[in-house]
Amino acid sequence: MRLFVGLPFSLEVQRKFLPAQQGLEKAAVKGNFTAAGNFHLTLAFLGEVEDSLLPHAFAALESAPMGPVSLSFRRLDFFEGGVCYLAPDPCPPLSQGQERLALALREQGLFLERRPFTPHVTLGRKLVFREGHVPSQSLFPPIQTVSEGAQLFLSHRVDGVLRYDILRP
Repeated sequence: MRLFVGLPFSLEVQRKFLPAQQGLEKAAVKGNFTAAGNFHLTLAFLGEVEDSLLPHAFAALESAPMGPVSLSFRRLDFFEGGVCYLAPDPCPPLSQGQERLALALREQGLFLERRPFTPHVTLGRKLVFREGHVPSQSLFPPIQTVSEGAQLFLSHRVDGVLRYDILRP
C-alpha cells in the first residue's frame, strides 16, 4: 500500500485554497490539478509499504505526535516538472515536528528519502502555462489556517480517481 504522513485540513480550509488553484487553472493550457478533498501538507512520504509495517507507522505517530499547527500561506512556488504549490511562511513548530516524526519513522524501520523538508500544499502537477503568462507568486490576502494534527494517509485510486484517505490504528 502507498502511504504518507501528512497534515490534513478541514473542508473549510481546503475551500480557502481553491481560489489560488482556480487562477492556475485559468492560466494553464494543461496539467493535473489536485482534487479539493486531497489538499494536505506532506510530512513524510513512505511510498509502497508492506502491510506488516502498518503498526510501526502508527507507533511512530504515537511516539512523535504532532498536533495542530498555525500556518500562513502567502505565496505560490514551483518544483521542477511543473508542480505548483502553496508555500507556508517559516514555522518552527512545523519543522521541528517533522524532524521528530521522520526520526520516529526511521526508528520503526520505515524508509524515508533523505532530502530537505519543503513544506507545501500541491495545487497542480505537470502544469504548462500560456506563453508569456507567469502566475503571480504572492497571495493577497494570505491564507491563515490551523492544520489538523499529523495523520497516516493511504494514497489509492477509487474508480480511477486518486484519493488520499486517513487510516486509523
